[in-house]
Amino acid sequence: MALPKFLSKLTSSKWDLAFIKEPIEDIVSGKPIHFIPVKNPYSDEYWFADPFILDVTDEYIYVLVEAMPATNHKGVIAKLTIQHDTMTIVKMDVILEEPWHLSFPDIQRRGDKIYILPEAAYSKQLHVYELPNTNDGKLKKVKTICDDIIWDSTITDYFGESLLFTAHQNDFYLDIYRWDKESEMFTLSESIHSDKQNMRMAGALFKVGERIYCPSQISTPYNYGIGVELKEISHIDGEWKLTSIRRINPPKGLLTNGLHTFNTYKGLTIVDSHSYHHLLGLIVNKLVTLKKRCKL
Repeated sequence: MALPKFLSKLTSSKWDLAFIKEPIEDIVSGKPIHFIPVKNPYSDEYWFADPFILDVTDEYIYVLVEAMPATNHKGVIAKLTIQHDTMTIVKMDVILEEPWHLSFPDIQRRGDKIYILPEAAYSKQLHVYELPNTNDGKLKKVKTICDDIIWDSTITDYFGESLLFTAHQNDFYLDIYRWDKESEMFTLSESIHSDKQNMRMAGALFKVGERIYCPSQISTPYNYGIGVELKEISHIDGEWKLTSIRRINPPKGLLTNGLHTFNTYKGLTIVDSHSYHHLLGLIVNKLVTLKKRCKL
């Protein structure tokens, strides 16, 4: 390994995947949780973040992720095959690459079809892709459904209509878009403000019993994605109500300092955690954070 590449790795960071051992009912009820790390044999080539569970079988777990190459730092969407008993990635297929950075591959199931809404903020639009019914099929673009610059979007039908939950402004706002039949696009309808940086989506909305939950990223002015907050969300008489249920912090570890995605499907819950390759990277991060704090 060339010296510049070696030094870069020492000071750089990565995202890793992990499953939460406990069932979702225990997670939302506030019981202690334990993380099961996913082994990544591709770690010299890619790190993986923003996981969404595509399917689960007795032998394998299929996950869609943002895959970040070590070479050009422009995200692509990949499908990972994780062996269930060893929690090891045994196959990685890049299924979508665009001229712009891609991440957060939200999964929408409509009948027997599966659509993916990866974040494409650098394209200044949100696009829908179809996942073919083949094991190694590439995503096929279907249409564009939003003309705004938005981050980390998910569509839900839980409230009686198709709503797009996203970040249009910054991490202090949860922005809600409604479907406009004339333009056949999602347009901004309303925003929910918080005095904390805890409103950007961390995954798809989900239900436990009759209650609906919204996972959100927790950030600070100088640190992105330090944890996830689960909020119960309701819409009664035209008013949105968000109630914080619990905060999920990253797995404990000297070099681990963040967690920013939470998704659950078919009895499994997956997250991602941020860490540094080496102590030197952590020290550099602390110095940069201190510098940012001094400027505030």
